[in-house]
Amino acid sequence: MKNRTQKTLITAAAVIALSGAAAVPASAAPELGSEQSVSASSDSSSQAVGQELLSMMNDARAQAGLSPLSSHAELDAISGDWSSQMAASNSATHNPSFIEQTQATGSTNMAENISYDVESKGSAHATAQYFFDFWMNSPAHRANIMNPDFTHVGFGSAESGNGYVYGTQNFGTY
Repeated sequence: MKNRTQKTLITAAAVIALSGAAAVPASAAPELGSEQSVSASSDSSSQAVGQELLSMMNDARAQAGLSPLSSHAELDAISGDWSSQMAASNSATHNPSFIEQTQATGSTNMAENISYDVESKGSAHATAQYFFDFWMNSPAHRANIMNPDFTHVGFGSAESGNGYVYGTQNFGTY
């Protein structure tokens, strides 16, 4: 088990180094249980959370004198698919393919933020606020949001059978 944990930490460090993103600590991730049913957040629900997040991020960027981010449909799809996979496995982990997937959209620079919400239950604004606060209070996640090189962002979310809402942001430069 010790070797597996070390390999996991080394893999996480490599992903962080390559992407500029920070992984959710293993201790913060929910425990894996038996198979969970997944209810992918409806497109309208995920879009509502994404729009709230975009507004919050752009307000923070404007206060720092940075250009606003624009929404990107292909990044939304990558983020939504990954959030569904996290919800299905009941595990908050980075997408091992996000670099290749984001490059395939034409982006020359990329990063990913992930998290899960067990607190807000329901409102798009409350879920967006939870993710925004979590990411802005984490130096590596905040760096992704405030990176002046990023021009676009995608967001997706999905709810697991235990009610956790998993969220993913993918950033790109176009």
